[in-house]
Amino acid sequence: MTQVNPPSTSGDSRGNGASWGVVLVAHGSQRGATSAECSCSWGIPESETPEWCLHCPSTPKGLNEATVRLQEVLGEELARVQLSCLEFIEPRPDQTIHHMADQGLQRMVVLPYLLGQGKHVTLEMDEVLDEVRADLPGVDLHLADVLGADPRLADVVAERVLSLDIPPPSASQTTGILIVKAGTKNQYDDCIWLHELGRIVEVELGQGYAVEVAQSHYGDPTIEAGAAHLVDHRRVSRIVVVPYVFFPGLILKRNVLGGLDRLSAKYPQISMAVTPPLGTDDRVVQVAADRVRQVWDRAGQNRL
Repeated sequence: MTQVNPPSTSGDSRGNGASWGVVLVAHGSQRGATSAECSCSWGIPESETPEWCLHCPSTPKGLNEATVRLQEVLGEELARVQLSCLEFIEPRPDQTIHHMADQGLQRMVVLPYLLGQGKHVTLEMDEVLDEVRADLPGVDLHLADVLGADPRLADVVAERVLSLDIPPPSASQTTGILIVKAGTKNQYDDCIWLHELGRIVEVELGQGYAVEVAQSHYGDPTIEAGAAHLVDHRRVSRIVVVPYVFFPGLILKRNVLGGLDRLSAKYPQISMAVTPPLGTDDRVVQVAADRVRQVWDRAGQNRL
């Protein structure tokens, strides 16, 4: 079990003078420490690194970086930000909330640092917060929205696509983009937000690009269905797979790149490529900060 340490912040020990505690809740993983579980390993000799490689951090390192950046964006006078994870990495959300309460913080935003809806948000977070509210009736807990289909995230996706060393689309050749998120059963996520994200990305990339979305496993739309629509209906000559995950790891390696292997075998006439994952991008952190500010606004706080 990996243990992460909260970022160092200035101030006293009673909440560091902050008005709110912010609990950044991520999924958590111990994987992704090497490029073997990242996009740059696909179709590239082990001794080589593609120019577009971002040298993405492992999940523990990347989440710590995101926590520090979020603290910087929100400011220490308004918020004390600490990281927690649902799996694999401690502390857990309830542990972090109790720790903040012990420091004197009585108002907290629980921020799901998650790209979309899913079981973690629809069930697990409600269960965690219900238990904590029973233990800490004097603490005012607010659950923020997930990151969702934000134009800034679409901008990151478009940038990842354009960073690849591939020919641009032409009048006779359309480039297909397949955005693949981590899989969730459809009973927990209808993926409406994902389709909206795909629409925004297609508008941003412009003429010559066709965008479809998929899930890495568990639910619809599948990687195979998304690719089939690109090939059979949108007549693309190339497919670029975008792993819509934060960091390298098992899902990227086994499910996304494994799916790309299947597509390459099924469509040998179609050129295939893959982008880096999202990583710790400042635009992602800014979206997370806005989700916190939305809670503050709903709570009637006057924030600049």
